[in-house]
Amino acid sequence: MSDRLDHGHLDDSEREWLRASRRSAARKSWLLIGVLVVAAIVLAWLTVDGLPGGDDAPATTTPEQRIIADGEQALADWGEFAVSNNLSDVKESFWANGPQYKQLAKEAKERKGDPIGPPPYKMTMSGVKVIAPSNRADQRVLRGQVQMTRPGEEPQSFNWDVWLQLDEASDGRWRLWTVRETAGT
Repeated sequence: MSDRLDHGHLDDSEREWLRASRRSAARKSWLLIGVLVVAAIVLAWLTVDGLPGGDDAPATTTPEQRIIADGEQALADWGEFAVSNNLSDVKESFWANGPQYKQLAKEAKERKGDPIGPPPYKMTMSGVKVIAPSNRADQRVLRGQVQMTRPGEEPQSFNWDVWLQLDEASDGRWRLWTVRETAGT
């Protein structure tokens, strides 16, 4: 049997068969390597970009959607501040020189005792209308009803105009300027 592996004792047809089987094995190896490389690229792409169609958010955000989202974030931050008494909770979403931030700073100084702690108040706005004041291109008003809830407490409702002002230095984010009571919508 060992003499069959010695290439010197193989006839031409056996040598051709041996070469063909080696070429076939080499092709299979390269094909396997190619498949593994493609699989690795696809996995890397999915890791970076996520599954196609897995994101329910629209691919683009309209200016109005951005304004509403920034206003909702400011209200969520306000709900955090209400239980922490820490102005850093609203620092990113409120104008520090705005009337509402100044009011919260005054309230923070007047509060006695420890903060009430989590969970935060949840502030949700419904029936939102985006209004553009005619005198200021860099301001928008979110008009709607704000529901403020926290487990174990009675819900509170407010009819508010939430005044936002554009912050060009912050990638076009809208920050809360002030809040005014309205008669409702």
